[in-house]
Amino acid sequence: MTILILYESVTGNAKGMARILQLFFERAGATVTVGQMQQTDAAEMANYDAVIIATYTWLGGIVPPPVNDFYEDIPQVDLSRPVVVGVAGTGDPWYGKDYNTAPDLFDAAFEKAGAVIGAAPVKIEQGAEKSDMPAFAAFVDAIIAKVKEVQTKPKE
Repeated sequence: MTILILYESVTGNAKGMARILQLFFERAGATVTVGQMQQTDAAEMANYDAVIIATYTWLGGIVPPPVNDFYEDIPQVDLSRPVVVGVAGTGDPWYGKDYNTAPDLFDAAFEKAGAVIGAAPVKIEQGAEKSDMPAFAAFVDAIIAKVKEVQTKPKE
């Protein structure tokens, strides 16, 4: 099972989530590649069994500006092979209704690309804490189960 984990991070919180997720996936036996969204061609996602995004939400509830091009390219990529996707987000509750909204925006873009959403987004407050580990573990388990499901499903 091949997993691509892409992140965008300013403070290190989203990169930390990416590294935690990498460890969980590797412990489950997956081959994992980790990189930055802004340095990745969105078309690369089609080469993996699953793609995981680790991101923060920018002011106004939008995706981080440095990854706008990547984000806008997602619906143009054919991920209907299918590629299973999942998103982890970090945010500050101080932003109220805009708290951790980028994961939902990414999920919507992935649905337009034909990807299979493998798990509900994991949304944490700022940096990952020990108390967040069960949510990360459940997220990884759900992604792995969905990859296995779509790989064994007969083609129609």
